[in-house]
Amino acid sequence: MQEEIIDQNNVSRDLLMAYFDKAYFQTSLDDKGSLFIQDKFRIFIDIGKKKANITLGVYFNLKEGCLFSDVLEYANTINKELIQIKAIAGEKVITIEYDIWIEGGALVKNVMASYRSFVSQVSASIGKDRNQVLL
Repeated sequence: MQEEIIDQNNVSRDLLMAYFDKAYFQTSLDDKGSLFIQDKFRIFIDIGKKKANITLGVYFNLKEGCLFSDVLEYANTINKELIQIKAIAGEKVITIEYDIWIEGGALVKNVMASYRSFVSQVSASIGKDRNQVLL
């Protein structure tokens, strides 16, 4: 598994699910067929439309009544200080994402290492919530 390659010709939800299952992660599909991994956070995995990348992401609900300016400040802090991940501010949720480029091929072990790095970065992002906007 470690030396196998994922690229735009073979990437699929089922292939990714199989690799994460083999690595002893708890995977599941939601009612729309989206792939999720239950780790420290419930992480979604999407495949880009052109199959050039895999997106890892997590949604965090926001506290009711929090100021949107505080949400934007939090997202901007993440985007400035944790440059591997990107934060996208919404009215009720904040999404944190990371893209793994697979066009031309990526070793499965590198995809798994990128996943672990993403989880660490998301953990670090929680400490950046100075205005306590996360639920």
